[in-house]
Amino acid sequence: MADSKNTGQPEDTRPIPDWIDAALLQQALRNGGEENFQVTDISVSYATSPGDNYGSTIYRAKATLSDGGQRSFIVKGPAPGANISSLATELGVFRRETLMLAEVIPKMEALLEEAAPGRYPPLAPRCYHHGTSPVEFLVLEDLAPPGFKMADRKRGLGLKHSLLALRTLARFHAASYTVLQREPGLAEKLDNIWRTMSLGLTGYVDALIRGAAEVCRSWPGFQEYAERLEKFKKVAMDTYVKLNEPQPEAFNVITHGDYWIINFLFRYEDGVPTDIRALDYQMTRVASPAVDLTYFFASSVRDEVHARHQDMLLRKYHLEFRNTMELLGQEAPPLEALRSALDFHGSFSLFVALAKPILVAERGNNTEAMMTGDHSQLLPLYQHPDVEKWLQRVIPDYARRGWLPELS
Repeated sequence: MADSKNTGQPEDTRPIPDWIDAALLQQALRNGGEENFQVTDISVSYATSPGDNYGSTIYRAKATLSDGGQRSFIVKGPAPGANISSLATELGVFRRETLMLAEVIPKMEALLEEAAPGRYPPLAPRCYHHGTSPVEFLVLEDLAPPGFKMADRKRGLGLKHSLLALRTLARFHAASYTVLQREPGLAEKLDNIWRTMSLGLTGYVDALIRGAAEVCRSWPGFQEYAERLEKFKKVAMDTYVKLNEPQPEAFNVITHGDYWIINFLFRYEDGVPTDIRALDYQMTRVASPAVDLTYFFASSVRDEVHARHQDMLLRKYHLEFRNTMELLGQEAPPLEALRSALDFHGSFSLFVALAKPILVAERGNNTEAMMTGDHSQLLPLYQHPDVEKWLQRVIPDYARRGWLPELS
């Protein structure tokens, strides 16, 4: 049984860890019901480039079988970098993702299948194997062979992509609500990760706001917004922690927690997106569905969609959510309650809007430095003409909505 490992990219010299071996993929095959096949060789490469993923390292592992066939898997392991890796360990992000992919999402998919056989596609890639030794890891379905691929994160999602993503999110939220009703103990396991994150991410959030304030000072008429951002910085992290708590007497679901363009894979027919899978469940928590909607709108859609079509997209989401809830024997909150929840979470939308330049930046941006509060890393991004146009539109709009504190 041979192991051959390569990076798949000539310029990528990062080593492949030894724990991704034939035995690991053999177990994944067995768990997937293919115990009659023997793995005779493997080839491992990086599935993403440096800077594409912040919370883990992702590999593509291809197994050659004794009958000459091949199987391909995605393997997730710890993220590089001392700050990010230690924070991920403290947060227990692999525990959350394993719980979701190995237990919770299969239950959600089973509920949808039972209610409407054959109607709903899977919500996520299948989990074949997971463990904690020698490191925490997941072995998942590789969605590249059936034709799934990423959209252009720098361009953002148009209406067709956005509608598909929001309909899938609506089904996810509805099914998760039903699972929570049956298993209320899940809420404790999927608690507010922002409470723990707040200590490790304070520097990062400070850098975002300081960077935005600095560029605001350089724009005519934006000096007041710079001062309001500096004032908000003092309470920003506490605000974000509170907004990510389950709201008492409000409607709460299991949120994806990181629902943005880089965590979507689409499949196309004649250039039209027809299917989607959401990836990366490390930030999953019980909270208002507005958390995911806020994150999606502020991070992932094209600027013209964000400026003109949010209400239409919200109505489409709510229609799918309501219909799926009814199918599962549940009652959905009215659309106006959802709009109120989005307004209540407006300050979280500001956080995502300020982070958008980082999310869509060129690969290899210095996330480690920004986590320490070094906002100088952001200034070249914030000074890009497209980013300036984005921030000069959303910051005044969010201020008018009351999502930035007034100057006293």
